[in-house]
Amino acid sequence: MKKRTRNRKLQFVIRGSFLFFFCLAFIAPLLSQDYKKKEKEIIAVDGGLGVLTFHGDVGSNSLVGQYSFIRSGFSFAIEKYFNRHFSLSADLLKGKIARDEISSDNLPKLNFESPITDMGIQATYFFPGKKEKEHSVIPFFSAGFSYLTFDPHGDVLDKNNNPYYYWKDGSIRNLPEEGMNYFYATNIERDYKYETKLTDSASNYSRTTFAVPLSTGIKLKLTSWLDANLGLSYHITFSDYLDNVKSGGNDNYLYSSLSLTWHIFILPKDVQEQYSNVDYASIDKSDTDKDGIPDVNDLCPGTPKGIKVDGRGCPIDSDADGVPDYLDKEPHSKGGLPVDVNGVELTKQRMAELMKIQNGQAAQRKEALSEAFNKKPSAEFMKEVEAMQMELRKNPDAKTSASTIPYDLRVADWNKDGFISSDEIAKTIDAFFDGSISFNAEQIHRLIDFFFEQ
Repeated sequence: MKKRTRNRKLQFVIRGSFLFFFCLAFIAPLLSQDYKKKEKEIIAVDGGLGVLTFHGDVGSNSLVGQYSFIRSGFSFAIEKYFNRHFSLSADLLKGKIARDEISSDNLPKLNFESPITDMGIQATYFFPGKKEKEHSVIPFFSAGFSYLTFDPHGDVLDKNNNPYYYWKDGSIRNLPEEGMNYFYATNIERDYKYETKLTDSASNYSRTTFAVPLSTGIKLKLTSWLDANLGLSYHITFSDYLDNVKSGGNDNYLYSSLSLTWHIFILPKDVQEQYSNVDYASIDKSDTDKDGIPDVNDLCPGTPKGIKVDGRGCPIDSDADGVPDYLDKEPHSKGGLPVDVNGVELTKQRMAELMKIQNGQAAQRKEALSEAFNKKPSAEFMKEVEAMQMELRKNPDAKTSASTIPYDLRVADWNKDGFISSDEIAKTIDAFFDGSISFNAEQIHRLIDFFFEQ
C-alpha cells in the first residue's frame, strides 16, 4: 500500500513538472516581444560548483544521514532570457553520488559510489518584484527534463584485493565468520576505494535513464552582466538502480550549488547600422584645434591657432596663476597671489576699486532692468535677465555682498543653490496664491527686486 501511494505521488510530481515545463515553453516566446525591445542581451552562460547527496535504498536505515556522504559536482548551462520572468536553458551536471550503510546489526553493509552525467533542458520562472530596488535579490523556480547516465561501483575489496567480511560483533575481517577463522581472522579497515563495478544477478538493468529536475533558489544581481545564484535542485529519476539495489521507489538525488551567470550583450541591429560607417580610427587621430594633441587626449580643446600647449593640450601658463601666457598681461606675477581675469595681481587698492565699479554697475543695472521689467513684465524677459546674471556670475570678480539672499526670502530658493531663478519666482508666486507658503505681497515685490540685484 505504501509503495502504491509513493508511486502515485511520484507520477503526480512528474506529470505536474511536464505540464509546467511545456506551458512555459509555449508562452515564453509570446511574452518575449516586449523584452527584446528593451534589452540587448543575446544569451547567458552559467557555471557553478556544488555538492550531491543521494536519496535511495542504500543507507536508508543507516545510523548516519545522507549528508555524511556528500560528493562534489559542477554544472554548466546556456540560458536564454525571454523577459524578466521567463528563461529556457540547456544544462549539464557532472559529479558523483555515494552512500554507505553504518549500523549496529550484523547484516552486510552495502555501499556504492557512482559517477553521473545529467544533460537536459529547464524552464525557469523568476519573481523580480515590482520595485527597481527589489530586482537585486530575485527568487526563482525551475522545472525540466533530463537524460541521466550512471555507473555504480562498490568498495568490496581491501587494498590487497581481498573481500571484506562483516562479523556479528560489527567488525570487518579478512576471513568469513566460521570454523577456525575465529582464531586466525584479523581486523581490517575499509580503504573507501570503490573499485568493483556492481551488477544485479537477476537483472541486466540499463545504466541510463531520464530524470525530472525541480529547482529553487535566489539570484543575486551583482552587475547588469553578472549574477550569483544560490540553488537547490532535486532530481527525480526513472530508475531504482542508481545504487544497484532495487527496493521500493526510484532513486533520487539533491544538488546544492553556487553559480555565476554571465550575460552577453550586443548592440541592436539598427544601432550597429547607424554606426557602421563611422571611422573610429580617424576620430582617435583627429586634432580639431591643430595643437599637436589628439582630441581624445586634449584637456583644453579649442586652443587658438599658433598658441604653445603642454602635453595635455592646454596653453602654457608660466607663472601658474590660472591665466595662460597668451592672455596674461602680467606673465610673471608672483606665485600664490590673487589675479584678475587678465592675470594682473589684485592688490587691496585694486580690489577696492573693482568693488566700487561693480557696485555702481549693479545699481545701474538694477535701475535699467527694473524699468525694462515694468515695460516688459514677462517670463521671457526674466529668462533673458537670468541668462545675463548667470553669465556675470561666471566672473568671480563680479560677486558683491548684495548676492546673499535675505533670510525671509530664502524660502523662494527651492533648490538651495543660493540663487533665485525666474522659475523659482514663478513657483513662489503660485505657492503664494494657493497658500502653501507663508508669504505676503510685500515679500513678493522684494523678491522680484532682489532678482535684479543678485
